Amino acid sequence: SSRKRDALIFYMRTIYPAIKIISTVFLFCNSLITFSQTRKPEKDITQAMNNEYPLLKEKNSINKKIPGQYEKQVLYALSYFPELAQTKIWFKIKKSKGGIIATRPTVGSIFRPSSKRSYIVIINDSIGGRRLPTFSNSGVNGQVGILGHEFCHIIYFQNKTGFGLMGIALGHVSRKYMDRFENKTDSMDIERGLGYQLIDWNLYLEKGFRPLLPPGAPNPFEKTGTRERYMSVDHIRRVMAQSALYQ
Repeated sequence: SSRKRDALIFYMRTIYPAIKIISTVFLFCNSLITFSQTRKPEKDITQAMNNEYPLLKEKNSINKKIPGQYEKQVLYALSYFPELAQTKIWFKIKKSKGGIIATRPTVGSIFRPSSKRSYIVIINDSIGGRRLPTFSNSGVNGQVGILGHEFCHIIYFQNKTGFGLMGIALGHVSRKYMDRFENKTDSMDIERGLGYQLIDWNLYLEKGFRPLLPPGAPNPFEKTGTRERYMSVDHIRRVMAQSALYQ
């Protein structure tokens, strides 16, 4: 009937758009609230990680492929990055003599909108002849710290276009660029609340690399002149001391 048709037209022109606007505003406000819920820094997250695991598995495992042995660490680290809740991230264990952990966009998603992009976190594990420290041998606290560092990379990548990501890849040939890039990433990790965990990771690396250094060689985990790629433990502690988050 014409009355039903008029009612439907009224709904589609007036009520339905209003509902869409209200829903959009609600979702936007909810995302702001979620993002603002910065976790309080903890010196050791082991107990909290185990206690919160059931809830975090339900909340943070969407669009994630996580190896079972690192599931708790990954889910807990993700709780410091609520804006990555829907992001597609694949964690892959790779047998390798070099590297420890690295993150990059998947090749096929580089030129997609950031909301549709996916990422891979490669965790290099033990293989015959490997001398470098491995992610698996670090304590849980340190593992969460370096995972936070990798998630900071993803946050940074999310704000770049495909051509911007290509620029970052080209920047890897510059030592000066990479020093700034990784140092800034450590700073972001600290401000997310993972400063104590980043300290534990650096202490683990320092202990693992020390036997590999020739006698009298400078400590690569201390600032040399004006160069510093990853923050030294002393630098991390100075940044924490100046941050209201750690007071």
